[in-house]
Amino acid sequence: MDTKGAVPVGAPATEEAVTVRRPHSVIAFASWFAVGVGVAYLGFVVFERLKNVLLIVAFALLIGLTLDPLVQFLERRGMRRPLAALLTWLAVVMMLTAPIILAIDAASSQLPTLIKSGPTLVSNAEKHLGVLGDRLSSLSQSSGGASGLNPTKVLNYVLTSGELLFNAVTDIVVVAFLSLYFAIGLPKLRDVSLLIVPASRRGRVGLVVDELRTQLGRYMLSTVLIALLCGLGTTVWALAWGIPYAVLLGALVSVLSLVPVIGSTLGGTIVTLVSLTVNLPTAIATLIFYIGYRMAEDYLIQPRVMRFSVELPGVITVPSVILGGAVLGVPGALFAVPIALIVRVLMREVVFPATDQA
Repeated sequence: MDTKGAVPVGAPATEEAVTVRRPHSVIAFASWFAVGVGVAYLGFVVFERLKNVLLIVAFALLIGLTLDPLVQFLERRGMRRPLAALLTWLAVVMMLTAPIILAIDAASSQLPTLIKSGPTLVSNAEKHLGVLGDRLSSLSQSSGGASGLNPTKVLNYVLTSGELLFNAVTDIVVVAFLSLYFAIGLPKLRDVSLLIVPASRRGRVGLVVDELRTQLGRYMLSTVLIALLCGLGTTVWALAWGIPYAVLLGALVSVLSLVPVIGSTLGGTIVTLVSLTVNLPTAIATLIFYIGYRMAEDYLIQPRVMRFSVELPGVITVPSVILGGAVLGVPGALFAVPIALIVRVLMREVVFPATDQA
């Protein structure tokens, strides 16, 4: 029996033996790498195909978490969770439906006037801007702004807008009823999700999940309250200064304020541009109002409203919003801070204790 080149049992591996096994290791690594790339690509394709569905479910879950602190409050008063969730959901629907109805009524009565008076409003704004307005007017005239409307294009725009409106209404209805389901079934979803965790770690993971649920619910509820306050302040300011479409602007600013960091600033910019159609002093006053309101929101309103929640520092929220907006647009910006909050809780409750014990 030829034993040349054999390695004795228990003896250390020689350089020759290591070099013999290395090609096999490289092949295995390349195979697993190819499988990983294929799974990642398949996941990306599935996400692209199901992105709308996943966003709808994510929005519904986020709304359910937002309602959860109110539902728990009613539960502590002795009310059963299904009834508490239903009453909370109905109250929120009624509270949100009233501004929507007012906005639709204002749009139906004011949009035709806005369309007819659009050139006049633009002309007034250009006059109030002085030399800059004259340059903008010359640019708009040189770009062929006086060309007639194409009836075919107008019909296409109307049909496309109708389709988009129908899809939006359908998505809103689906999100609304899914949010009710999540608001009712969050405890059961928690218990089911914990079944995949080993029994030895189930208690610890349950505490972390409860902490995430509490912090997310409180943060989102605080964000909604701040957004509603900003929209109400916009409506009152527009009515006081005679800025047109006050209800529409208030509803728009409320929606935009749900986007952290940049939402209220973008809404204030839009209201300032609309106020320019009144006169230049009104636009300047509106700009000063929003600068002051943003400072009050950052240093007075937000700390007081979120004193029972986890306040993320700006060094985390600003990059998170920018990154989320770059990846998924507006939905990414909306989900950026909740995801950052989840990461922070996981780091505090899981990663840091593990590193301290190492």
